[in-house]
Amino acid sequence: MNKIPKGYRSLEGPSPAEDHVGPFYYRKTEQGLKLGFAAAPEHCNVISTVHGGVLMCFADYAVTMLALHGVKGEACATVSFNADFVSGAKLGEWVEGRGEVVRRSGSMTFVRGELVVADKLIMTFQAVMRRLKKAG
Repeated sequence: MNKIPKGYRSLEGPSPAEDHVGPFYYRKTEQGLKLGFAAAPEHCNVISTVHGGVLMCFADYAVTMLALHGVKGEACATVSFNADFVSGAKLGEWVEGRGEVVRRSGSMTFVRGELVVADKLIMTFQAVMRRLKKAG
């Protein structure tokens, strides 16, 4: 089993699809959220690199977590998502996501970020999220 860095926890339940693809993890820091996952065999393709679809799913998780960080009573849905693959991640590596909210409007949140392994850039991404009121 891959080792999860100290302080990271998983958020299970709100998105069964992410629970199935992950597990994905987050950690709150003074600088904001850090997100990550340990590349396991089920995340990889035939050449033991992380499948691009898994990286995109994790990046969408990161976008959602970043968009909702510090916001109460909201949910969100991805309206637009763009990604550029720069490199790959290998079996056993810790893939980390980081990013920022660029802007919040009345109905949308704009987010950009990147995925890295150590200091190696894997992917850049940007997304537009529809802000939704949480039910209940």
